Amino acid sequence: MTTLHPVPDAPPPAPVALRPPRRRRSKLLVLLGLVLSAVSATGVVWVFRATDDAMSAIGVARPVRFGEVITADALREIQVRTDPGVRALPWAERSGLIGRVSPTDLLVGAIVTPDAVVDSIAVPAAGQALVGVPVKAGQAPAARLEPRQPVLLVAAGQPGATAEAWPPIRGAVIRVGERDATSAQVVDVVVPDAAGAQLASKASAGEIAIVVLPKGR
Repeated sequence: MTTLHPVPDAPPPAPVALRPPRRRRSKLLVLLGLVLSAVSATGVVWVFRATDDAMSAIGVARPVRFGEVITADALREIQVRTDPGVRALPWAERSGLIGRVSPTDLLVGAIVTPDAVVDSIAVPAAGQALVGVPVKAGQAPAARLEPRQPVLLVAAGQPGATAEAWPPIRGAVIRVGERDATSAQVVDVVVPDAAGAQLASKASAGEIAIVVLPKGR
């Protein structure tokens, strides 16, 4: 009789580590991705340029005062986006502005619009009178008077005499002459037509002093 001996329990075999299959990147997919990226970037640039409606316009390179003739060096090229509320003049039309005048003060960096340039300015306008007022030291501020500056014209007493009283007259400076050897200068002012004759008579006698008022008054 054969005796059977029990077989000792053997440990189970150790599991074999399985490596995940290596994914090989397809060169075709990589190339396709690069092409799509390039196309996308090109599309963004195209859309940006399509929506960017900037134009070359006429800007102010140096200040141009009221009534001053516009010269070539007063203009420069600027880039602006078209806006229904701003009628900018194209840079190609700059030659048509040279030799004309401005009915307002043009400041550096401003955009030149059709309303900022005219062929000529009517001075005096209807209902106004233009009077040249000679002033000496003490009859006007030391600071240079600017065109369109509001002023008040008042009686100026002469040495040893009493100035005749008359109501002050409001006006606006148009031009300022150069000082002569005696430091006197002539200031052209516009005043109401009704006061023109009286003011001219007082001006010829040197009986007018100029008081500068804030702009906007």
